[in-house]
Amino acid sequence: MNTAFPLFTNFPDDDAFETIVIGGGPAGCACALWLHKLGVRAWLVEASDALGGLQRRSPYENLWIPGVMGHSGEEVARALHHHIHVIGVPCHLNSRVSRIEAADGGFRVRVEGGTERGHYRTQHLVIATGTQPVTGHFRQAHNVAIGPGYPMENLEVGNRKIAILGGGDNAFDQARFVLQRGAKSVTIYSRTPPRAQTVLQAMIPQARVCIGPYTADQASMIVNEEVFDAFGVMYGFEAQLPDGLDQDLELKNENGFIAVNRQGETVLSGLWACGEVTDYWHPCVTTSAAHGIQVAKQISLRLGR
Repeated sequence: MNTAFPLFTNFPDDDAFETIVIGGGPAGCACALWLHKLGVRAWLVEASDALGGLQRRSPYENLWIPGVMGHSGEEVARALHHHIHVIGVPCHLNSRVSRIEAADGGFRVRVEGGTERGHYRTQHLVIATGTQPVTGHFRQAHNVAIGPGYPMENLEVGNRKIAILGGGDNAFDQARFVLQRGAKSVTIYSRTPPRAQTVLQAMIPQARVCIGPYTADQASMIVNEEVFDAFGVMYGFEAQLPDGLDQDLELKNENGFIAVNRQGETVLSGLWACGEVTDYWHPCVTTSAAHGIQVAKQISLRLGR
């Protein structure tokens, strides 16, 4: 994404905060925005060069956000970035959290990258690092796309045989886009009955759907003894946790996402999580933003605002 915005910071004079939010997707941006508006001394830290999270990967119009029409996911991401900048939320980009430790009734966070590298103290810490596509045993290549959006759009599909691996909404959505872009044929492989919405399945009757065990080999581009020109790997998403999060802490649920209570707090007091990293029901832009707002409000109440 080519941003026209500065790598803004509005950084304070010392290294102490009331809240640090890690992750600048819809959940992290909403949380940091509300904290800022509620008068909480907060800092948003993002590892990439722009805000917006997974929406930055999407060139498609997002019709699921109430009141927002005619805008692609990438444009939604740009709007988030612009909003945080204009409101003046303290934020730093290209900054990775490499260590998190409990200290002094709060947390000590090691940030690397950019100009603000060092240790910072905070009373409350919010993890909003979202998810990333599951790779399985595959690797991104010129003929293998992992996850929906630009990886698939950059795949050459015209007059080619394409295999889509996975049976969820994204698998059928991407199969439809591939057919629209002129693929010779599309075969969807799903080990179990497809989980995709029936309306999505009905939109591509010309696609072949194979249900049951399959073996896919990237080196030979073969699935169950049939050769394909390209693969689209749609195995869903997994939690993307900060590098510095202590893996010995029992923060994750059985699916590998961060477990939180109804308020969005983990088993550690003052450590919160919001958005898709928490594995809540039906994650999307709107629910992620709402979750970030709920966590911000809880923190402000805890601080007596």
